Amino acid sequence: MGDRINLNRDWKFSFGEHPGAHLHPADEDWYDVGLPHSFGLPDFRETAFYVGYGCYRRTVDVEPEWVGKWLALEFQGVFQRTEVYVNGAKVGGHEGGYTPFIIDISNAVRPGSNDVSVRVDNLWNAQIAPRAGDYSFNGGIYRDVALLIREPARFAWHGISVTTPTVSAQEATVAVDLEVRNGWQHAQHARVTGRIVDPDGIEVAQLTAECEIASGATATLRLEASLDHPLLWHPDHPHLYRLESALEVDGVVVDGSSDSFGVRWFEFTADRGFFLNGEHLELHGANVHQDHGGWGDAVTQAGMRRDVAMVKELGMNIIRGSHYPHHLAFTDACDELGVLYWSELPFWGAGGDNIEGYWFASAYPVEAADEAGFEASCRQTLTEMIRTQRNSPSVVVWSVGNEVFFSDEHVIDKARQLTVELVDLAHELDPSRPVAVGGAQRRGFDLLGDIAGYNGDGAELFVDPGIPNLVTEYHGVHGLGQGDEEVTWQTGVLTSPPWRSGKILWCAYHYRSVLPGAGIGGIVSYFRIPRRPYFWYREKLRGIPRPPRAQSGVGASLRLSADVLTIPTDGTGDTKLTVETLDAAGNRVDTDTDVVLTVTAGAGLFPSGTSITLSPRTDSMIAGEGAIELRAYRSGEITVEASAPGLPAAQLSIHAIEGPAWDPVEPRRLPTAAPELTAAPAIHQSSSLSAFRPTLASSAEPGHPSANITDGNDASFWRAATSDGGEWVQAGLEFAYEISRVRIEFADDAPTEWKLETTADHERFEPVDASGAVSTAKSVIVELPKRVARAVRIRFLGAPRAVARIDVF
Repeated sequence: MGDRINLNRDWKFSFGEHPGAHLHPADEDWYDVGLPHSFGLPDFRETAFYVGYGCYRRTVDVEPEWVGKWLALEFQGVFQRTEVYVNGAKVGGHEGGYTPFIIDISNAVRPGSNDVSVRVDNLWNAQIAPRAGDYSFNGGIYRDVALLIREPARFAWHGISVTTPTVSAQEATVAVDLEVRNGWQHAQHARVTGRIVDPDGIEVAQLTAECEIASGATATLRLEASLDHPLLWHPDHPHLYRLESALEVDGVVVDGSSDSFGVRWFEFTADRGFFLNGEHLELHGANVHQDHGGWGDAVTQAGMRRDVAMVKELGMNIIRGSHYPHHLAFTDACDELGVLYWSELPFWGAGGDNIEGYWFASAYPVEAADEAGFEASCRQTLTEMIRTQRNSPSVVVWSVGNEVFFSDEHVIDKARQLTVELVDLAHELDPSRPVAVGGAQRRGFDLLGDIAGYNGDGAELFVDPGIPNLVTEYHGVHGLGQGDEEVTWQTGVLTSPPWRSGKILWCAYHYRSVLPGAGIGGIVSYFRIPRRPYFWYREKLRGIPRPPRAQSGVGASLRLSADVLTIPTDGTGDTKLTVETLDAAGNRVDTDTDVVLTVTAGAGLFPSGTSITLSPRTDSMIAGEGAIELRAYRSGEITVEASAPGLPAAQLSIHAIEGPAWDPVEPRRLPTAAPELTAAPAIHQSSSLSAFRPTLASSAEPGHPSANITDGNDASFWRAATSDGGEWVQAGLEFAYEISRVRIEFADDAPTEWKLETTADHERFEPVDASGAVSTAKSVIVELPKRVARAVRIRFLGAPRAVARIDVF
């Protein structure tokens, strides 16, 4: 019951704040856009991006019979501060960029055409999570929008919770809590009925409950049922049940809902790993950021489903939603395709100098005046995340943050306390799932939740820690292009000890980041072109042989293809176009050729408009293969042409269906690039870039791990396991920074010769001239010409010395 009307089409957009614009008719010189939309289109992973305001407008037609009903605008996600106006009056707003929300417009609309105006900003805000992060924080209405129409008496928005308190292979109990709201002016007698339908469409249970609800009140009704021999949800067989609910008032059905759920039970253990439905399941998955090449974070639901499917196709069974709640369609895809999902709160640290005013800041506020607002932001986002995702069987854990230990020293205790409070809140909101702390490998954060997620060198540091745990980030490969043919799983995850639940790769896809040199650790490119490591993983996990590597050659033709030839026009779907350069024999060849894709007929759109250039220089062409997603907001035939210098053009037809028909003479003012891009501030390091970062060593004596060199404690130190020459210890920076000084503190004064080296790619190490170093018996400061580095290593030529710390500036 009730209607949901997609509102992704026919928006006007303009950069800037436009004060008072909602009081006047829309300017015709605003751009024509469809949703999902981002300030940062087109997106080729540029470091700088637009930071400021953007305004959206459209009209919404209200039928006369809707007057007196409950009407709301549903936003699946807007980054990050939103103000909504209807017919010139402010009707609400929202803070936070990653969770759905609704705005009640019942009393602001009138029959006929209604003006809707939305002002959005992506300004860094000290009181909104995240304050820091390895990502790009483009603004915009970057997820779907809909109009909801219900009777005044209705089910609350996302007010139906389905749990399975007891489950076995023989029987399962189903508990349903339904929130019913009475928006009428007098009390009502409500009757709720439900029917459970199994994955084959057969009704297997009926439920009913009744109650009296006062005017303006909300009542929660509990319905229970049992299922015999339930079909269990599992990655190998993701069976989904459906609860069909109806709300009756005075014998008349006034609302209804259809909610999918799964029947399964699971357990994270400290000594035996992870169990699903009573059977041990080793978790192996990937971290996934939401942004796509060209489109940035403005991704269609079809694009999200492709992302989940690509991870599933590898043979992996879990995705970590790094490091924020993803679109509900992403969670739905995990449910339907059979991929476990780790859903995470954007309480997020990035390390370095913690620069206030940009996304390099301390994870927890450094100013007391910002603490209450920020903590409220975290609680609100966690509440919204759990409420909207709680019925998804793929979700097996709530995570309350990532690497929050990257908080300033004077507030680290407050960061820990907030983490504990968020864990408790998650337990209160959903007692059925455990709560994790992600990126918990420093400063005792791993002991604050039910599950510890260890990033980086945490795989080596925490051996049989005595608590449920898994590796939430281990690194595969870096760089652009085809990448390595072979991948070596990071030391510490080569084996799967029984006490570890599993490991999650960093990361599935390239992404855009504010941090220098970041975002290129994916086994799939930003434009969703599989790199060689993708096929390596698929071979290891599924036994599928790797395809031959494309060889350098001379292109003779182009081949243009699409994953689907029919697309909707409501912004929920698209097609992934792939173009290849072929030699005379029809084999794909690795060339340096740019390919231009052009919409020559119809309403098709690329993130740059009706034409886009795919190039090896933007990572949109790899080894003679390029990819980009095409969408449309008008129906009809679309013709796309691929062209490259000296090669015959290739064409492809796409059919856009439903919605208004494409009119070639209809005026359409497509957006241009943002007027001004904001670059990340220069990093003037007063604190060490290596503080609490991952470390590596050739060996380590028990009790003296390499992590001691970045923990800021001179009393702890690393010591090699042998006295042989050639031992080394390395302080990682994670990202590519320009460095100019290294400080080394030794724990002994043995006169052993050593060499200092840096690396920009984790493959080639370059020596540092330390002849001019200022040193004492236990301390060395090396000034060096500025160079880009991702790690600094000290290598001993003789018996190794004990190293207390390595600081990099």
